[in-house]
Order: sequence, then structure tokens, then C-alpha cells
Amino acid sequence: MNTTEKIVKKLDFQIYFKKIFFLISSSSILVSITSSMLLLLSFILHGIRADLSLLIAAFALTFAIYNFDRTIKQKEDLINDPERTRLFAGNRKIWIIIGTFSFIASMALALREGLNIFLTMFSIISVYVGYGIGFPLIPRLKDIPGVKNLVLVSSWTIVPTILPNLSESGVLEKKGILLSIMIFYFIFIKILVNSILYDVRDIKGDSATGVRTLPVVLGVKNVRMILLIFNSTLILWIMVCWRLNIFLSFLPILTANIFYGFWYINFFTENINNKRTLLDILVDGEWIPLTLLIALINILGWSL
Repeated sequence: MNTTEKIVKKLDFQIYFKKIFFLISSSSILVSITSSMLLLLSFILHGIRADLSLLIAAFALTFAIYNFDRTIKQKEDLINDPERTRLFAGNRKIWIIIGTFSFIASMALALREGLNIFLTMFSIISVYVGYGIGFPLIPRLKDIPGVKNLVLVSSWTIVPTILPNLSESGVLEKKGILLSIMIFYFIFIKILVNSILYDVRDIKGDSATGVRTLPVVLGVKNVRMILLIFNSTLILWIMVCWRLNIFLSFLPILTANIFYGFWYINFFTENINNKRTLLDILVDGEWIPLTLLIALINILGWSL
């Protein structure tokens, strides 16, 4: 095989890989895996055995919600991500059917685990309806600067924080309140930063269609400073964990993840025209290696 043929085969592989990742990212598979990883991370940090049914339910519910959201025509999406929008616009019925089955499966799994778990997971639906569609006499949360970030991030954080306790005893127990508060804060800040970074990426389409996100209202430079401040509070979080003698075996990995956050905040606020998939990989995708490393440390801790 000559050099030219090798180059051609390499290019073919790169194109093939990009197409696969585009489908994984655009079809919400990546963000759904992230949802499961968040829940698994919470289980481990709480010291509670992970429930496989709930991990699958979290994946299925996230997959359903995000695909429903992407089948709704949004003007800003046509500007921000025309390829993804065309993918859903041309196959809307198929995505709705897939999303419906995924939603039913998630609710069935949740109900199997208990009524409290079912109601907790079902409550997410109202949040996303308010976010993408809105209620009568109430504007879409997506159109209220800052509010949509807080509401979405809270739903992404509260559910994985309380589900481990609910799965173990059926109720929230006082003995786990401190752990839950610490876990909630870490996940909340990380997802809040990531959520606003996605708004930075979408600033062009949001500006053109009148969606007033924080980057549109405050400007990217000011938002960068805010995100760096948010991320800096997690250094104090590490110190508090050390002082309280919790998560000690996981602190090196969690600390590395925090400093990784500083890097991608600067990177994506200075390079807002980067390819969309890069943000998906480096930001949404960060939870996968983080959780797997935490899980590995946890397993090694059991064996020693």
C-alpha cells in the first residue's frame, strides 16, 4: 500500500468517525450517557450501591426529553446548529416515536422502583415543558436571562442527588444530608458552568432570534469572569471536604477535574467559533471519564 492510499484510508476513517459521533451527539445519546454517569457518580459519593434500573431509566428519560425538544422547530437552532436541526426536521415522526418509547420505558422502570422515585423523575417533564414551550401566560424559561440556566441546572442536580437515598430507603434520611449537600454543590456548579458555556456557543443564533441568554446580555468576557469565579468556589469545596474527612480517596481526581474546568472555560470563551462537537466531547463528555475513574477507585478501595 503506497503513501497516497494510506492517507486516503486515514481520511475515510476520520470521516466515518465524525459521522458516527455526529449521530451520537445529535441524537442525544452522549447527553443521556452523561445523565447516567451523573447518577452513578452520586451513588458512589453517597456510598450507596448503584441501582442499574435507575441508571437505565435516567438514560432513557434524558434521551426522550432531549429528542422531543429537538423535534420542536426553533429559529435559533436553525442558525446555531443547522445540521442537527435538519437531521430532526427530516425524520420528526421517527424521533417522536423513538422518544415516546424511551419515555415510557423510563417511567416504567422508575415506577418499578417506587412511587417516590417515579414522581421525582416525572417532575422533570414539567421543567422541560416550561423551558422549551412555556405555559399559558408564562414565557418560555429559555427566554428569561439566567432563569433558564438555574432551573435546568437545578433539575439536572436535584434528581441525581436525591435518587440514591430514595432507592435505598424510599425516603430522604437526615443522616445523609451533609453528603447530599456537598454532592449537590459540586454537581450544580459544574453543570451551571457547562450550561452557560453552551449559551456562549449559541450566542450567534440566540442574538439573531432575540433569545436573551447571559452571554447575549452580559457579553462573553464578563461571562468568562463569572464562570471562573463559579469554578473557583469548587477549590473551597475541596478544602471543606478535606476538613470534614469526606470523599478523601476521590479528592485528587475531583481536584484535577476542577482545574480541567478552568482550562475549558478559557478555551471555549476565547474560541466561540469552535466546532459544536468539540464542546460536546470536552464538556458533556467530561462526566464519563470522571465517573469511571471514581468508580475504579471505589472498586479498588473495596478490594484492599
